Amino acid sequence: MSRSKKSRSGGSLAARKEADFKSKRKVAVQKASIGKGKPSGNRQQEAQTSQQQQQSNVVVDKRIGSKKPIALVTPNSQKAAVAPPKKPKPKAKVLSPEQELELLENNTRLANLLDESDAGQELNDVDQQWLDKQLARHQQLMEQLGLIETDDEPEARNDEDRLWSSLNSGSLDQYKD
Repeated sequence: MSRSKKSRSGGSLAARKEADFKSKRKVAVQKASIGKGKPSGNRQQEAQTSQQQQQSNVVVDKRIGSKKPIALVTPNSQKAAVAPPKKPKPKAKVLSPEQELELLENNTRLANLLDESDAGQELNDVDQQWLDKQLARHQQLMEQLGLIETDDEPEARNDEDRLWSSLNSGSLDQYKD
């Protein structure tokens, strides 16, 4: 029993293959899979895109930088020298009259100048003006706080004192009828 070998060649029984069979075959269109999750390598892509967005969202103002003033006019013009901008002076704190009087009385310069003027030394013009100004302010504060009497009040008291002294002197004869 010998069997004959089967040949694998198609021979005349098989369908004939054409050379361009692939071009005639329909290519299956791949559709995007829906609901299958994110594609591979997505974590790295998201990190890179978020960094790029952060960098692109930051607006850099090119004007910010040196605070050095820049001359806006040409050197040939009359206004070549640019003055630096003036800084606003800090507002002085408003002190109560008691606090201001205390500061004046504790001022060492004022005390030294008063000592010099009492000793008979002559002060220069600037010091004398400053001393006069401080003494005038001291006088105002004392009157404002009622620590000294104004000019009108002593005369009124002197009149009253004269009347009382005349009554107490015992010479009431002039008031008799």
